[in-house]
Amino acid sequence: MRPNIAEEILIDWENEALFHKMRAEQTESSNSSLLSLVINVIELLTWRDKGNGQVEAIKAMRQWLIDHEEAPPLAELIQMDTNRRSSKRNWNK
Repeated sequence: MRPNIAEEILIDWENEALFHKMRAEQTESSNSSLLSLVINVIELLTWRDKGNGQVEAIKAMRQWLIDHEEAPPLAELIQMDTNRRSSKRNWNK
């Protein structure tokens, strides 16, 4: 038996509300993650600078992009570039 028009409208509204709730939660999570990255980068550039704070900040930003990127090819390119550069330099000396 097919639901009547009122029930169909109610189901559509419930589905739409659920979609917007999930989207808002995802946005909140992304904003929280981005704020954490910004704080980490600021710490690396100021408080925890061991002479290579800028390099560590760039590494942190690249890792965040890799972890949160929706387009895998871009994340793979960033990871390859990081690996290539780290083999040229040894910052732990």
